[in-house]
Amino acid sequence: MTSAQRPPPQPIQRHGLIVSAISLVLRIIGLLIASLLFSILVEFVGLLLFWGDQGWRHSQAMMSSELGWLSEHFKSSLILQRPGQTVVQWLDFLHQWLLVNTGFADFAQQARMSSQDNGSWGGINQLYVSIEDFVLAAVYVSFTFVVRLSILALATPLFLLAMFTGFIDGLMRRDLRKFGAGRESSFVYHRAKRAVMPLLIVPWILYLSLPFSLNPMAVFLPCAVMLGVAMAITASTFKKYL
Repeated sequence: MTSAQRPPPQPIQRHGLIVSAISLVLRIIGLLIASLLFSILVEFVGLLLFWGDQGWRHSQAMMSSELGWLSEHFKSSLILQRPGQTVVQWLDFLHQWLLVNTGFADFAQQARMSSQDNGSWGGINQLYVSIEDFVLAAVYVSFTFVVRLSILALATPLFLLAMFTGFIDGLMRRDLRKFGAGRESSFVYHRAKRAVMPLLIVPWILYLSLPFSLNPMAVFLPCAVMLGVAMAITASTFKKYL
């Protein structure tokens, strides 16, 4: 086929603002669901290999530790007036809705008492008793996920401040390079630009999936510093003339 017979190139279709916003929200929801499932999987592996003697109480202790970090580092916030008490109320609501109102708590208690009975119900009760640690571990990991997600939401201003500070510092360095006849480096610019988004996502995935309790500042502060540095390098190495 000659060049004269080739069909004209199709124009690139760009999504509108609403479609892009919906797509972003769906991606965030998918990322959170994947992180929750990965956290539960890591807890199951830990039950089988590392803390089997603790059982589901390991995840319960982890949730209690996360609530302690929340109360210690976030005594007040612009988003929530009393973050610690508010999150505890959310957990009480989830516990009431997931375990009590559904009848699961009564079933679990009855299964423990009747696990030695014969018959079909006895077999079901024995099956539940054998997997009870995994079921309750999944429940408490989900509660821990809610606490950690609340901590991440409350820590969002830290990352925004780091990005803003790095951006302003980078613009000042760019002006100095512009008026001082400094050299440009597109290689450094593109590498720093590509590092911004992973530095935003990695703290979420890392902190939400930890199989043990850790001071959130030990994760947030290094990531915020690296994010600010990446923003500063991106802004400072942007081309001098548009």
